[in-house]
Amino acid sequence: MGFRVAIIEFAHESNTFSPRPTEMQTFEASRLYFGNEMLIRMRETNSEIAGCIDVSDLRGWTLMPIFSAHAQPAGPVTEEARHHLINEALRGIASAKPLDGIFVALHGAMVTQTSQDGESQFLAHIRSVVGDAIPIAVVLDLHANIFDEMPGLIDIAVSYRTYPHVDMRERGREAAELLQRAMSGEIAPKVVVARPAMIAGCDDGRTTENGPMCRILEHADREAGAPGILNISVNAGFTEADVFAAGPSVLITHDRNTIADSQAQEVARRICSTIWDYRHEWSKPISLEDCMLKLKSRSKSASPLVIADFSDNPGSGAYGDCTAILSALLQAEIANAAIGTLYDPQAAKLLSEAGVGAELTLSIGGKTDAAVGGGPLEVTGRVMAVSDGRFTFQGPLYTGLTGQVGQSVAFRTRGIDVMITSENLQMFDLNIFRAVGIEPVEKEIVVVKSMQHFRGAFTPIASEIMVVDAGGLCSPDLTRRTYRNVRRPVFPLDHPDV
Repeated sequence: MGFRVAIIEFAHESNTFSPRPTEMQTFEASRLYFGNEMLIRMRETNSEIAGCIDVSDLRGWTLMPIFSAHAQPAGPVTEEARHHLINEALRGIASAKPLDGIFVALHGAMVTQTSQDGESQFLAHIRSVVGDAIPIAVVLDLHANIFDEMPGLIDIAVSYRTYPHVDMRERGREAAELLQRAMSGEIAPKVVVARPAMIAGCDDGRTTENGPMCRILEHADREAGAPGILNISVNAGFTEADVFAAGPSVLITHDRNTIADSQAQEVARRICSTIWDYRHEWSKPISLEDCMLKLKSRSKSASPLVIADFSDNPGSGAYGDCTAILSALLQAEIANAAIGTLYDPQAAKLLSEAGVGAELTLSIGGKTDAAVGGGPLEVTGRVMAVSDGRFTFQGPLYTGLTGQVGQSVAFRTRGIDVMITSENLQMFDLNIFRAVGIEPVEKEIVVVKSMQHFRGAFTPIASEIMVVDAGGLCSPDLTRRTYRNVRRPVFPLDHPDV
């Protein structure tokens, strides 16, 4: 007879420097499924939930789906949204009992209006109704900020190993298989955590260019071969959250029947030492000025030149409405280009109502904070397409899942197609552009608001990639922010060799 397993997703990456709160409507705009709809919509997708479903099918579990709640990064989660989802979780778990285990997909960098550690706050509520005997397995984004409280609330922790995150389903399977072993009594898992004195490290977790994160993961793999080590997860952390535990961490899930906590802790500390050794190796974006100089001397290619607006990445909670790059392209008289997405619900509504073919002069973008990444930009152009913003992710991230950017338009101004949206979303899938009829493959220059995730879909079509810091909220220059809650001293805010 198979085990009864509750399955939950509650995922948010909270940028504490953003003034935009994360409300229930933020979850509704991204992903919010309850009960069986969760299993129907997420089966066979590149998601942790799909990985759990795979193992459930294989092992004969009875899955008890509670909800899948995912919101795009923004400010801390409001108390109204938190209480709503916690109450849903507790009701769902109560009705699902008896349970043999719980599988939870989290981000790891959620902040709420009442806690720097939103995940532990949520997990503590779950433990309050299921007790300590039922094993809980969690899957985390590798940009998680791990507090000391989390290991005491869970039994199994598995983090992504890729950035861009293309292994979500695989990691879901791994966590679910460990949960199977725990429920059957084969292992007695426990989690320990260690952190180096760093807020930034692991080259932000990048795994596409064979850099520091790859070397750190190789060290983790060597350590993982020891008896009793069930999983080693290396987290790069999330610097856009001003919280005590911001920064890299190492989570080790070990079998208490085989090794002591102290042994696992020592393994974690050794890997932290390796993270520290690579602290000066960062892949930093170039300035907008350098980008424009390179554009002037570029040779044309049959494939697009892709420019990534690192600092205005909605995937890290940036505003998504910065205009600095668009303004520079217009001044340079660049044509046959596309840029997306530019978050501006007011402009999207106005242009949608004007309709395809309409020619207008209006201000776009820069409405959140004109002092960050460029203020409102007055442009004249034509509405090329209007859309409800719905699409299906082509991959490799979120493959098969549906997405939406709300009421959206393609607005052409002086040869540049600007995708203007009413929901803020990182540009990491070709089908996001295509939702408004923009075919990125046909453009000479494609500007994407993204740090790293864009590489999964856009590297195959790119002749060259430039990653640019255009002064948005998520600039890698940490001196632009005031940290009040981070543990000190910490690299690189304090002496670099502290």
